[in-house]
Amino acid sequence: MTEVFGRKVQAGERAYFAIPAGELAHKAVIQFPVIVASGAKAGPVLWINGTVHGDELNGSYGAWELTRELDLDQVSGTVIVTPISNPIAFECRNKISAIDSVDMDTVFPGDPEGMLTQRFAHLLYQEMKKHANAVINFHTMATPYMADPYSVRKIVPGVPEEVNKIAEGMQRAFGVKTNCLVDLGAKTNELPGVTNGALDITCLKDGIPAFMGEMGQGGKVETAYVEAAKKGILNVMRFLHMLEGQAAETKGQVLITKRRFLRIDHGGLIKMQVKPGDVVKAGETLLDSHYYGEEVEHLAVQADSYIIGIRENPVVNTGDRIAFVGTEWKDWQK
Repeated sequence: MTEVFGRKVQAGERAYFAIPAGELAHKAVIQFPVIVASGAKAGPVLWINGTVHGDELNGSYGAWELTRELDLDQVSGTVIVTPISNPIAFECRNKISAIDSVDMDTVFPGDPEGMLTQRFAHLLYQEMKKHANAVINFHTMATPYMADPYSVRKIVPGVPEEVNKIAEGMQRAFGVKTNCLVDLGAKTNELPGVTNGALDITCLKDGIPAFMGEMGQGGKVETAYVEAAKKGILNVMRFLHMLEGQAAETKGQVLITKRRFLRIDHGGLIKMQVKPGDVVKAGETLLDSHYYGEEVEHLAVQADSYIIGIRENPVVNTGDRIAFVGTEWKDWQK
């Protein structure tokens, strides 16, 4: 028997329920959904979280579908899913909450006396910390951008090597082609701003193996990427011995160890000349740019680049991100 957020779920059963997390000024109750799929046999708890940012849907959708499809007689352990962990941001399909303008993925483990988003984070994480043996934290690119699914794992100073080893195994088993490794203790760390409050970092610090699955584009449900999320979860469950069998092998996996955003210096409209997964050599064209005039500018990359994600929305202003690229990468073979 598993008890999550006070709800008891017997072995071999599923439960779908909602947890009150706060209220709005007009007394409307804010809730977030919880899914528990309890296997018939004992085993670890895999916690799957989604929609920390309100437009990130594919991973959550895939996790929900998978819980409905699992044969619980074949499952050892429990899958817990919090598919919409930031309901206020989800309401507007925005990265941050319109109530307090806080990015939820900067405030874990949360604060029970803090702002609304901090309280969501606290309510969620206290339960996650109590139960989870492993965590998949699903994201997507922001809505104006597109990318094939990729994974991100972080090396956090002070985390025991055995925790990092399990997280690495989960990431590799997840089975997407493009995989990123970010060393937060290295001088080359490219992440801007606050990192300590991210959910995966907080889990790792507390000894819970975790990684991020970035499942395509924000603001929509894309069938191919929903299926990729489901396949990835099943592979991780096999790695954790929650299901029998070996994780399906993915050939040609790439590990990116250094990344950066590319930004544009002027406004106008763009047409990308590359797609996610492409390798572009220095001097080759990344995009064409114009503003309905006679001239079309061809913008080239300055260094060899592995294309992780690109801007799909063609309307750009000075400083907008136009691509997310790897600048150092290698083949990641088993």
